[in-house]
Amino acid sequence: MTSGFKRGVFSNEAGLGSSVMVHSNSNVKEPVKQGMWGIFEVFADTMVVCTMTALVVLTSGAYNLATGDILAGYTDATLVAGAFNQVFSWGGIGGKFIAVAMFLFAFTTVLGWSHYGSKAWEYLFGSKSVVVFKIIHICTIMMGAVMTSSLAWDISDTFNGMMMFPNLIAVVALSPLVVKITKNYVERKIHGKKIKPMLSFDPKTQEEMEKED
Repeated sequence: MTSGFKRGVFSNEAGLGSSVMVHSNSNVKEPVKQGMWGIFEVFADTMVVCTMTALVVLTSGAYNLATGDILAGYTDATLVAGAFNQVFSWGGIGGKFIAVAMFLFAFTTVLGWSHYGSKAWEYLFGSKSVVVFKIIHICTIMMGAVMTSSLAWDISDTFNGMMMFPNLIAVVALSPLVVKITKNYVERKIHGKKIKPMLSFDPKTQEEMEKED
């Protein structure tokens, strides 16, 4: 369960507060609508993609359900590729497909976290020094490529946990505001009530967004 929680958080970033940097760049006026997309992302990633991957591993024979042992010749790092090879064995196409998919996923993850980190760095130290973060980011990519997978996962889990604590405190503190905005959206869009839309907690921003309409 512990390993599942760690990998799940790494996969969907739920509770970390990182994906909001991407959502904040959208031009959607209704905060609830953008929030619903965020919820859908977690569901699609965890409940659909990860569940399908787990079912492939459990039903392919690469993992012994009776003993809990991994099939000989595979490790925890190569288990998924091995499971796909058990089913799509012609020319090792299953493992090759996973290798290509992992490359694409890793590449987009590097780009995404580069955006997160640069925005956080810009907030803390100013936009002029972002190049310093980019150099550090490139160095960490090189370090991650040569260190053992277990050490890389341990470092990743540690820093994810450090992000999670302050973010979850903020989530709890802001939950009454989220409930209020969501209730306003549901009453307008679903129940059809003619009430003033609540688009922002900030009165000035609310006024500006109303003028745009």
